Parts: sequence; structure tokens; C-alpha cells
Amino acid sequence: MYGVPRTRVLYDSLDREKASILAQLPTSHARLNSYLHRIGKADTDVCGCGVERETVSHFLLRCTRWNEQRCALAETVGPSLGSLSKMLGGKPETTEDTSELNERAWKPDVKIVRAVIAFAMKTGRLAPEG
Repeated sequence: MYGVPRTRVLYDSLDREKASILAQLPTSHARLNSYLHRIGKADTDVCGCGVERETVSHFLLRCTRWNEQRCALAETVGPSLGSLSKMLGGKPETTEDTSELNERAWKPDVKIVRAVIAFAMKTGRLAPEG
């Protein structure tokens, strides 16, 4: 698998709907008000909860509208809840070992990524308007 981009392996393991959700979140091109407002599709960038801008971080970690759905996410993600990079298939923000060997051995935590996608799907927030 060395030489094959890790993200490709991750995306290839997902169906189209799940891959679409995963593609939206790390790029911040998700159907959240921060992005929709920027492209003129929403009147405000503030979340429907009224607390702050509806960013990916707010949606995944803090929005009170999704506390119930977030419980299942927290059970799977555990102490990585809050590490957006790791939750979205990237490297953790902090790591003890930055050696070249560790860099080559690193791979996304598919279980965590799938839990994030399941959370997003349960909220229905990223579903296209129909």
C-alpha cells in the first residue's frame, strides 16, 4: 500500500454518499451556514442554535442541536473527540514520534472517520436540498 495515497484508500472504502460527506468536511465546503453564507446561499453564517458561526468545528464538536447524535460519536472517537484532523482522516495534531518510519506507517483511523460520517448523516444537516 506504500505509494498509494492514504486518502484514496480511505475514500475507496466508502460509498458515494459517505465519500461526499467526508470530502465536504475537511475542505469546509459543507452545507453549513459558514460556507453557504460565503457563497450567497444563506442570509447569515450563524448556526441555527444561535451561539456562533456554523463551522465544521462547531457542527462536529459544540452545537447543542446535535448533542444526542454526538453521544454515539463520542463513544467511538473517545479522547480524539476534538482532534478535527484525526476525526476527518488526517494525522493527529500532536504526535510523540515524528520519525520518517512513523510517517510511513501512519494511516487514517477508519473507525473514527466512519463514526464522524455516521454522525453527519444522523443529523441530516449535510443532505442536499431536495
